[in-house]
Amino acid sequence: MKALSIGSFDSFWKAALVAGGIVAWSLPVWNVVVNPYQIFKAKYSIGDRYSSSSTNERFLKVEYLLNEANKTSPNSSNAIIGQINDESPRDSDSGKILNTTYDAFIVGSSIMGLVDPDLINQYYPDRHFYNLAFLAAKPDEILATLQGLKREGVPIKTVVYGLEPIAFTDIKSYGPAYQLHPETGEQSWQRIIFDYLFAPSLSDGFSRLVTAISGKPSVRYDIEGTGRYYLERYDREIKIDHGAFIRKQFPINAKHVKAPPWIGSRFEDFRKLAQWFKDERIDVKFYLNPLHPYIANAYGDGRLVEFKQKIAEITGQSPIQDCTELLNSDDVNRRFYDYKHFRPVEVPTVIECALNHQ
Repeated sequence: MKALSIGSFDSFWKAALVAGGIVAWSLPVWNVVVNPYQIFKAKYSIGDRYSSSSTNERFLKVEYLLNEANKTSPNSSNAIIGQINDESPRDSDSGKILNTTYDAFIVGSSIMGLVDPDLINQYYPDRHFYNLAFLAAKPDEILATLQGLKREGVPIKTVVYGLEPIAFTDIKSYGPAYQLHPETGEQSWQRIIFDYLFAPSLSDGFSRLVTAISGKPSVRYDIEGTGRYYLERYDREIKIDHGAFIRKQFPINAKHVKAPPWIGSRFEDFRKLAQWFKDERIDVKFYLNPLHPYIANAYGDGRLVEFKQKIAEITGQSPIQDCTELLNSDDVNRRFYDYKHFRPVEVPTVIECALNHQ
């Protein structure tokens, strides 16, 4: 009886170890095959490349730019070889290798992510812009990213930075889709890859699966091209019924909100970024992005004036070019996707306001 108990106990632990091993390795397989953050090679994963709503643009844009720098500069060190899709971007019509020499960048939050670099290039004909904006980007992340790129041989001659107060009050914490590239100096690439292999990505993964099965992504990132992104689901809904889209996005009885207080450290981080531009003699243009009246009311006139003064003082661009009220017409809701993001069709008007006064 005693021997039987010991044998049963031994069998139980063997079965538990086997089950534990299966569970432990199922997570890395899930993260590589489902690939919700788009970190791993496309040939191992399902769905279209860069069409996951949780695509880590912070990581992938830097990796793409470093790979491009490696092609033109023998002094650049290798980045995460073998982890990212390393095929050269090609024109879908001609099949020719595209021009990949970037020396100027669009930075800022997701609002800037909708800007087509070709529009900026019209004002800087001697530059080749790439959209390096990130969702919910903070000044310290922008600084770390640009410093990492410059260390690795990526030329940075001109930067266009559209600002809004939200980046200086946002207290939300973000997950794996917001991890910076290891060349920013935060973590080693081995640690980052390990973290992504074992990331608890069930929710993001199922969202990715739904997108892959439906073939209708909500967002698509042009990582290996312009760097910008497209809100495809919003565009589909607008095409079907713009009025219904507006009623859903901008409810008539929307509750009035008050914006959170300023985060003082964000302004200090922004000051460090502005100083770095000066130290590196980088031509930078700061301006204030259009705000939907709902967001403007959340901050109030006094705080918006304060924000404008803070930014002007830190950047030394006084008066700072102010486009905050540019889109405040009677049909303002038709000019925005939501309370934060104006539509790409408005970008030429915004860039005209931002850059035609320099």
